[in-house]
Amino acid sequence: MRPVVSFLLGSAGLWIAISLEVSLVAASNQPSTQAGNDFLETLWLAIPLGGIPLTFLTACVPCGGGWWWLLRVIVVSSVGLLVASFIAASGVDYHDSRNSGLLGAPVYSRSMGLLLLLPLTVLAAVLVWSGIRAAHGGDNPHGASFCAGRGNV
Repeated sequence: MRPVVSFLLGSAGLWIAISLEVSLVAASNQPSTQAGNDFLETLWLAIPLGGIPLTFLTACVPCGGGWWWLLRVIVVSSVGLLVASFIAASGVDYHDSRNSGLLGAPVYSRSMGLLLLLPLTVLAAVLVWSGIRAAHGGDNPHGASFCAGRGNV
C-alpha cells in the first residue's frame, strides 16, 4: 500500500491530476470558442509556472526530499509538462490555418518549464545535500531522505 500512496501523493500523482484538469478544460472548449481558445492559451504558461513549483512541494509529504525524490521530480515534471501542454493544445481550434502552429505550444511550455525547473533543481539539490550532511554529520556521501532513520525512498 505504501508505494501506491507514495505515487498518489508524490509528483506523479500531482501531474496526473494537472493533466486530468487540463483535459476537462480542453474538453469543455468543444465546439471551440474564442474565449475558450484564449483560456487554453494562458494555460500554456500557467501549467509550467504553477505545476513545477507544486511538484517541488512534494518534498513536504512523508519521506519526500531525498535524491530519488529529486530524480522523480525532474523526470515526472518533464513528462507531465509535455503531456499537459499537448492536452491544452489539442483543445484549441481556430478553424483556419493557425491550427498548424499549435504544436509550438508544448515547445513553449517546455521552454518555460525548463527555465523554472533548472534553478529549482539546483536549489533542491543543495537542500538535499545540506540536509544529508546535517543529519549524518557530514560522513554519508551516498544520500538519505529527509525522513531521518527511515532510509532513502
